[in-house]
Amino acid sequence: MGRLSSFILQTLVFLAALSILLGGVGLFFAGEWLVLNEEPAKSDAIVLLSGGMARPLYGADLYHSSYAPVIYVSRPKPDEQVLHVERLGIRIPRNEERYKEILLKKGVPEEAISFFSQGHVSTVEEAESLRKALGGKPIKLLVVTSPYHTRRAKAIFGDVLSNAEIRVVATPYENFDPQWWTDKNSAIAVVLETVQTLYYHLGGAFRSTDLSPIKAIAPGRG
Repeated sequence: MGRLSSFILQTLVFLAALSILLGGVGLFFAGEWLVLNEEPAKSDAIVLLSGGMARPLYGADLYHSSYAPVIYVSRPKPDEQVLHVERLGIRIPRNEERYKEILLKKGVPEEAISFFSQGHVSTVEEAESLRKALGGKPIKLLVVTSPYHTRRAKAIFGDVLSNAEIRVVATPYENFDPQWWTDKNSAIAVVLETVQTLYYHLGGAFRSTDLSPIKAIAPGRG
């Protein structure tokens, strides 16, 4: 009985060590795995996912290169810290307002800018909101996001908008080093994105609790 217990314990220790080793190897290559290298192609619309200001910068470039005639901009739920500051009477531009200003400054006409969603907190909700706004019609979408977010965005939009042709491109205006351990921002991005990607593939999704009704897309409005 003692030998059996010892064998079981040694086996468990070995499996634990193997799991740690495999996890470490996976994390080592996570920076490269998270990035999809899809090239832009002619589409019906450019979709700017909410996040950093590097996304609308590239969205404007794609528009001027005639990849699509319209740009869809998502409207995320404001950060709680922003709401606290606004209660003091200090107006802070919303994420979508800054996107729009950047697009206009880069020469995108206002009538080519549309908005979708209202108060989402995740990529899943962005995709679901866009699907509702589009009414389920077949469409070619060019989704713009951060380099490390491309793989998860591709999976989510492919799952949610199953009748759409999705191509996800990474903005070149955002620095990301696949050797993430050499750069603080890249390291934070890889760790968070790896966890979120695994969470999604395990069936999880972050959702807001107070989404406003989805409004249909209307060019030049919002």
